[in-house]
Amino acid sequence: MKKDWEDIKVSRRTGDKVHFESTFLQNISDSIDYLKQEADIILQDLDSSELKQQFDDIDLEEFSEDAVNQIDDVVCDLSEFKDEVVNSREDLEFLKDSSRNAKVALNRDADYVRRARRKFKRLDSIDNPDYAEKTNLRIIGLCNKAIEVNDLNPEAYLIKGKALINIEKYDEAIEEFVNSLALEENLDAKVAIGDANRLNEDYEDAIDIYDSVLNVDGQSFDALRGKALTYYDMEKFKDAGEFFKKADSIYALDEKDKQLWDNCN
Repeated sequence: MKKDWEDIKVSRRTGDKVHFESTFLQNISDSIDYLKQEADIILQDLDSSELKQQFDDIDLEEFSEDAVNQIDDVVCDLSEFKDEVVNSREDLEFLKDSSRNAKVALNRDADYVRRARRKFKRLDSIDNPDYAEKTNLRIIGLCNKAIEVNDLNPEAYLIKGKALINIEKYDEAIEEFVNSLALEENLDAKVAIGDANRLNEDYEDAIDIYDSVLNVDGQSFDALRGKALTYYDMEKFKDAGEFFKKADSIYALDEKDKQLWDNCN
């Protein structure tokens, strides 16, 4: 259920400090204050005016879903900037290896993947194509960081592949799904390979992949829907209608898919 951001009220303001009735939002506000302090310390001797300005531009009194997205983006910018600073230093290799091992021990890759997953789920609510592309690139960047820390994390490859599909890099996406499958048997990754093939107009390959999923799970909504969409694109409308019906018997199709199904009749 989508949160009604207009119902979020600020309870009081003391000086420059904003206080929220919501504990969740108060924690976000406190985290921003901490990040500002961290930015001042880390970036004090560097050209950091643009990044600091991004923090200052966040309007916490007029809290909105856009503000949450902006906060998330700024956190990513700071993280990327910090990584650039660290990578630019001429540290000894053993220190870099030690840092990497420490990140693995702290599940840093899981943190990158969690942030990438959250951004990916948010894509459905983004209407602006340019911002959607920017978000997909951020997702890919987060997944790359996770893989750099721990190249045995299958979800990092999976989410990266899905973001690559969104920017129409289908061959690269399939490579990431294969990397994920090499680490963990996952029907979601197989369906995603089918989707990439379908969108790349490799229809026969897509059908073969969807069938391989259905051989394991005959009630896979995503595979049934994928076959329906593939047959539709191939203009095999009778077959498409059959698989739209099967998919709809498991989960209700959305309005867009129902319109395609109606077109099959």
